[in-house]
Amino acid sequence: KSCDYWRHCSIDGNICDCSGGSLTNCPPGTKLASSSWVASCYNPTDKQSYLISYRDCCGANMSTRCSCLNTEGELPVYRPEFGNDIIWCFGAEDDAMTYHCTV
Repeated sequence: KSCDYWRHCSIDGNICDCSGGSLTNCPPGTKLASSSWVASCYNPTDKQSYLISYRDCCGANMSTRCSCLNTEGELPVYRPEFGNDIIWCFGAEDDAMTYHCTV
C-alpha cells in the first residue's frame, strides 16, 4: 500500500506492507508492540470516518522502504494516545526496542 491509502492517514514511519508484513501483521523477525496510538481516518469510498489503531513492529533494523510522514489528527506529546512521533517499542516482547515499521 502507499502512504495515500486512507487507512494510513496518521502513520509517521514505515509501512510494514513493504517489508514482508501486511496491513495488520508484522514482518517475520519482528515483534508487535503492546502499546498503540489512534487516529480518525476518512474512507473516501464509503464517506465514513473510522477510528484506526496503529502499532509498531520492533526488534529489527528500521525498514527504509515506504516511509510515510502523515500527521492527520496528530496531537502534542502530552496526548500520547494521539501521538505518532513516539516510538512505541517500549512495550514489545523480549525487550525488542528497535523500531522497524508500523501496522
